[in-house]
Amino acid sequence: MFLGKIFLSLHHETNQNNCLRMKKIAALLLLLAMLTACSQKEQTYKIAVSQCSIGNWRFKLNNEMLAAQHLYEEDVKVEIINCFDQSDVQVRQIDSLVNSDVDLLVVAPNEYEEVAPVLKRAKEKGVPVILFDRRADTDDYTAFIGGDNVSVGRIAAEHAAGLAAEMAERKVLEIAALQSTSPSRDRHQGFEETMRQHPEVDYECIFGDWDDHHTQDIVQEVLKREHRPDVIFCHSDFMARGAYWAVRDAKLEGQVKIIGVDGLPGADEGIEHVQQGHFAATCVYPTHGELIVRLALDILTGKPYERQNVLPSVLITPDNVNMVALYGNEQMKLNNDLVTIQGKLENYFGLYNIQSRLLWSSMAVILLLLVAVGLTWRARKQIKRAHRRQKALNKEQTLFYTNASHQLKTPLTLIAGPVKELRERQVLKGDDEQLLEIADRNIRQLEGLVSNVLNFRKEVDGTMMHDNNVSQAAEESAADSEQLIQGEHLNMLKQDDTDELPNILIIDDNADMRRYLRTLLANNYYVMEADDGQNGLRLARESVPDLIVSDVMMPVMDGLELCQQLKEDFITSHIPVILLTARSTEAQQMEGYEHGADAYLTKPFKAELLLSRISNLLKSRQQLRQYFGDQSSAALPAGEDAKPVKLTTQNSLFMDSLKEAVRNNMSNPNLKMDDLGEQLGISRVQLYRKVKVLTGLSPIELLRQMRLERGKVLLNSTTKTVAEIAFEVGFGTPSYFTSCFKKQYGKLPMEYRSE
Repeated sequence: MFLGKIFLSLHHETNQNNCLRMKKIAALLLLLAMLTACSQKEQTYKIAVSQCSIGNWRFKLNNEMLAAQHLYEEDVKVEIINCFDQSDVQVRQIDSLVNSDVDLLVVAPNEYEEVAPVLKRAKEKGVPVILFDRRADTDDYTAFIGGDNVSVGRIAAEHAAGLAAEMAERKVLEIAALQSTSPSRDRHQGFEETMRQHPEVDYECIFGDWDDHHTQDIVQEVLKREHRPDVIFCHSDFMARGAYWAVRDAKLEGQVKIIGVDGLPGADEGIEHVQQGHFAATCVYPTHGELIVRLALDILTGKPYERQNVLPSVLITPDNVNMVALYGNEQMKLNNDLVTIQGKLENYFGLYNIQSRLLWSSMAVILLLLVAVGLTWRARKQIKRAHRRQKALNKEQTLFYTNASHQLKTPLTLIAGPVKELRERQVLKGDDEQLLEIADRNIRQLEGLVSNVLNFRKEVDGTMMHDNNVSQAAEESAADSEQLIQGEHLNMLKQDDTDELPNILIIDDNADMRRYLRTLLANNYYVMEADDGQNGLRLARESVPDLIVSDVMMPVMDGLELCQQLKEDFITSHIPVILLTARSTEAQQMEGYEHGADAYLTKPFKAELLLSRISNLLKSRQQLRQYFGDQSSAALPAGEDAKPVKLTTQNSLFMDSLKEAVRNNMSNPNLKMDDLGEQLGISRVQLYRKVKVLTGLSPIELLRQMRLERGKVLLNSTTKTVAEIAFEVGFGTPSYFTSCFKKQYGKLPMEYRSE
């Protein structure tokens, strides 16, 4: 065997030297063409934004930053990601961004202490960091921009003390949010320091969180006391809304004053609550996303900048609320228009860049073709010389491999003979015959290898273009993988509008293992396949299957990394994952579960056990679907100010976002699923599969149900006509609304109202 390796190495060395020279020349020409093309394009600064949470205040800030991409002289691209209140996710996201090609990071830390180490790593790698809104327990940042939360607390405290002085109890209650975040800590500090300067006021603080319903529960308990507070200060308008609900339910409106923070325009926001008399005041917490982009560009272009950039806050009271509301609404409309213009500009720039690249690429291809002709002629001469040298080695090399191959023939014959006899008898049928075919095919592969060794002279003749054959085989393998993915994607698209069997995605680089698993599952499930973790992840995001069965040891991306990425992506986070592997130790199994696996089977496994695990996992997901299906019946609140309870899981966040998008666009009769998918950042197929799995309804059915629920509420709570209600909830005609209402509730709208 050692002698054979020497022969092959001599041949490979000759070919590799020839190919290496050709590759160097081609690479040099290609690099020259690419540098020429790149010189025609101005630098685009890439700014990545790590948001810590969601909410209307942050949505407004995001829109302002996106609208400012083309507001200034420099070309800039803003990319926004969100960790959804999970510090560990934010740390991983920032690490990933630092290791990518971003020019600057803009970070709103989820928690004061957790993100400090990752900001230090960003500084060490030379990536500038701007902190906005929130601070972190570190000095490893380039600049800060945001409101002065201590000042916000002081402004609110002075106003609260003034209001309490005119009340009977002179009692002020502060409901503070999570103290692990810098805004809440600073607001509490400023409020407490100022209240200590007013001994005539009885001050108390209760620590809660940012949730409106939790705040409502706290205030409800406080109002049961003998001495209730006169003024309640909440750290956000969202919390203040919960406090208002409790005051309203206790029939104490006007007797208990509420102060919030944010001061956003729009429906159900702080400014509107002040106008309606629900809040005594709200303190504007400024966003100014365009100033964040300007600060980032000053840092990147080497211009002077301030390290601490504090944005001023103002107090909105009934005295100035109408003027502020007028300005805020106009500003919000203007910003939305800028975002629309930004989208159109992106399309125009994209078309221009494509045309420019095509021009330069064409010139490079023509140049490379001319060089390739010359290199090909030279390569043919070198190949002929290599053939002559190789023939001199054939005789001894063939004898070497022939002697070795005879040692393989006897056991191979003893295996191939019985298998062949079983096939000829045709005693096995169905799945058993499929298993026999797998064994027979692998035996034939071994026979082919041995035959090639015995006929080594012919094989050696074929090795003269070995490198090209390897390249061609790699291209064919990649093409087969792409064809497999495209085929599964096409089949998945055909299944979208039908009540199909549960979809199971098999991910394994061994084709026989995929065939074996398909044989086990095909009678009860719709089966898709992918041949490595990367293709499997792509197909999972596109098709959103009901369950995934994956190998662990695979090329490109292994099963553990695949499982972790699936669980971190809110599109695929609900999909159960079963890992199949020969890794059988407890530590290895624990590693699988730590990466998010729902089940872990070691090879060899029993088919019955795999089928049982699949069935149980799908049943548990059916319970999840039933839960969200029940929740969809309560998709709209009973009153104008009510909101459904927001849970903290990935699936609940998705459903909350979907319902919010539907509520915001409900009156639009032309609303399409593509529009909702675009707002949520997912495709139509992903939206369909995700909603179908979680609720049992298609997105169209869920939209219709939410519209009907809203219509039912309006029939009960307003005197609007059926036609007015139909148009308000997004039906194109009153007759269609009436027909759908009758089908859903068994009564006509007017019959329902009369009851």
